[in-house]
Amino acid sequence: MMTPSQLFFYRLKRNVKEQARAWNSVFDWSVWVYILVPGLVLFGGMYREIWLDMPEWANQVPWLLLFSIMLFLIIAFGGRIRIFVDEADRLFLLQQPRWLTLLKRYGMIYSFLMQALVLILPFAVLLPFLLRVEQISLQEIGAAYLYSLLFAMLMSMTLHLLNGRFRRWRQVGVETIVLLVGAGAYLYPMLSLANPTIVVGLTLAGAALLVLIVLYVCLRRPFHFETEVKNERSARMSSTELLMSQVIERKPAMKLKQPLFMRQSRRLFKKSDTGTILAELRIITFVRSMSTLRIGIGFLSVTTGAIVLVPPSATYALIGGFLFLIVPWLRMQWEQWRTEEFIAQFPWDSADLGKGVRISRFWLLLPHMTVWSAVAGFRLAGLWGVVPSIFVCVAIWWAFHARDWRRPSHKAAGTEVNDI
Repeated sequence: MMTPSQLFFYRLKRNVKEQARAWNSVFDWSVWVYILVPGLVLFGGMYREIWLDMPEWANQVPWLLLFSIMLFLIIAFGGRIRIFVDEADRLFLLQQPRWLTLLKRYGMIYSFLMQALVLILPFAVLLPFLLRVEQISLQEIGAAYLYSLLFAMLMSMTLHLLNGRFRRWRQVGVETIVLLVGAGAYLYPMLSLANPTIVVGLTLAGAALLVLIVLYVCLRRPFHFETEVKNERSARMSSTELLMSQVIERKPAMKLKQPLFMRQSRRLFKKSDTGTILAELRIITFVRSMSTLRIGIGFLSVTTGAIVLVPPSATYALIGGFLFLIVPWLRMQWEQWRTEEFIAQFPWDSADLGKGVRISRFWLLLPHMTVWSAVAGFRLAGLWGVVPSIFVCVAIWWAFHARDWRRPSHKAAGTEVNDI
């Protein structure tokens, strides 16, 4: 009968074979002959020359700072805890808590060893610069490696504990706070290597104690099977997704989430004709989409700055130019929204579509028109010119769309949708 250790090593061996097959599909003999082998030879020669004769430019580079930042990025975004659980374990291993606990222990050991191997590479590459430029001893570099390894394990276990505990933006917020606190806790002792003090020794002792505490918490924490399976699937497919990211078109997964603005689907207008309903649906979609909202706010910021910089006499002409820039973008956004599956399934009348695009355009650009006219009026006549300028510009903008406040007649059925 298979034991938990045999199951773990079987899955580890299977994972190694899967990763090897994925990378072998890219690194065939031509890549080795023409790229990898010449690159290794070239890098080896340059590395040997640096050891023999340190170049002059190297003395002007803050190697310790760059080295510490690079290590923290590797630790924060490269390390993860692997438990090696499968979806099928839901049927078999959920009835064996002891097996799951042992798999978690083996996974912790495996993650520790993998992080120890990964951290060797940056230390080996930058070793001559640390020794000869920063004048750091081998003992201090060894202490830095040990602290980096402990901190990497501490960060991995902390993020592993937090994974799946919060939802939506709370998860991102908590992880961001952990990364910011971790950056300070890691960079300060690392940058103290240039002037070694008792802080380095105390930091090592504190990091070792924290690792033991967090390790105990991780092992005692109840096994969240669904979260562990999701993390393991992501880890197994990470290299394959990296290799195939430029070959296979990524289709975004559909996610249901509560929008930041207009969370409740309420009516915006009193009228219930088709064109008005289309307009309010388009406005709600625009405001709820952070990407389009970000573009609109960014355009408003840039154009308002341009109004401030030009002579006061040219501000109103500039507003007209801004409309010629943003209206075509709104038209493209409308066409993209109109061809979405839910909207396109209904046989909309062309007159209703024309009314919907014009009414929604009026309200979407009304904040822009208000801000532009206020700034232009202030530039031209000071505070006394702000309100009259807003009134005149908004009245002109409303008069341009006034015909759309009435339901279009049958005669308007031939109106073009992109009549803007």
